[in-house]
Amino acid sequence: MTLVLKFLKRQRAVARCGAIILLACSASLSAEEDATEVFNFKVSLDNREVGWHRFVVQTNGDQLTVSSKAKMDFMVLLVKKVSYRHEATETWLGDCLQAFESETKRNTKRVSMRGSMKDGDFYVNRNEEEVLVSDCVRTFAYWRPAWLDDEFLLNVETGKYTPVSLEVTEDQLTNMTKRVVGLPKTEIHLAYDKSGNWQTLESDLKIAGTLRYQRINESVGETDAKL
Repeated sequence: MTLVLKFLKRQRAVARCGAIILLACSASLSAEEDATEVFNFKVSLDNREVGWHRFVVQTNGDQLTVSSKAKMDFMVLLVKKVSYRHEATETWLGDCLQAFESETKRNTKRVSMRGSMKDGDFYVNRNEEEVLVSDCVRTFAYWRPAWLDDEFLLNVETGKYTPVSLEVTEDQLTNMTKRVVGLPKTEIHLAYDKSGNWQTLESDLKIAGTLRYQRINESVGETDAKL
């Protein structure tokens, strides 16, 4: 009888340990699934610092929310002063956009855009008119490089569904992954570290010059007022 009792106690102890390990694993998986990533970028134009752009990506299981905010001030052709402010919010389910809102201010001109899923299709509200885009829409989601691999990407600033191409190469010298998003009139060059984290963006802007994003450690834009 004593041996039987010892065996039963040992089995209960093993079961308790198993339950503790299972709870620890579940907590670990939950922490991985629910995460917040912050991308702070210093923005320059022709090697002159002109502002910043901040992205906050919040993941909750298969749902994802992205909020972005940008502030830039620069000159065009040394004559025209441009003040640029931009805010956007995107809501995703899996790798398909569910809704977005954006507001952009260039000097005194304001442009607002929004879109959402309705009855299985995504519509963009453009000039107070709802335009059907597709059933599964992706944006220029630089913070999720795999989502850039599509035939069209939605520009949440303009509401345009733009045809794109994607070229991926590995830089053996820097251990960086380079991605080039091809657009009808320009290209966007992106670089990611070996862990897949977005580090830089570069693109030639018509008239204005070469736009470059460089990721930085310090925070930007948290205390700036709304548009």
